[in-house]
Amino acid sequence: MISGNSSVPAKNSIDLVLAVAKTCLLESHLQTWSEFMTSKESLFRKEGGGGESSEFVLGWSEVHEEFEALVERGIGERLLELGSSMDDFGSTIASLAGASTPDSSMSEEASQAQAFVEILVGMIEFRAFVDIMKDKAKRDYYFNILGMWRRQL
Repeated sequence: MISGNSSVPAKNSIDLVLAVAKTCLLESHLQTWSEFMTSKESLFRKEGGGGESSEFVLGWSEVHEEFEALVERGIGERLLELGSSMDDFGSTIASLAGASTPDSSMSEEASQAQAFVEILVGMIEFRAFVDIMKDKAKRDYYFNILGMWRRQL
């Protein structure tokens, strides 16, 4: 942490998050995630059996866990390349997720890192995942936003 402001991670932590963000937002990663979601989307549609019964919610949980593992695998590979660990990354994203809304005291890099953490957490949060899986238009919009954001980093 930067001394004097415990809600803003140190610069090297910000660099770590941004390096992971750039990797996660690579076209190849987004394509892998999109293909995974497309391959599982029928489980979330009513005509594909995606009703509201607890039986299907269990199925949704299994798909969600598979997606989390896919995301974590990509993050883990990048962290290994950077000589870091999931524990270090977890601590960093926890501090960014707990930070207040970006303000003028945050650097541009810290604001970008915090935005990525919010996107990452939102991407793997179960309810948001189910919502995106149920609606192809939302999923397409989500991946479009990620692609645009990639070009800004």
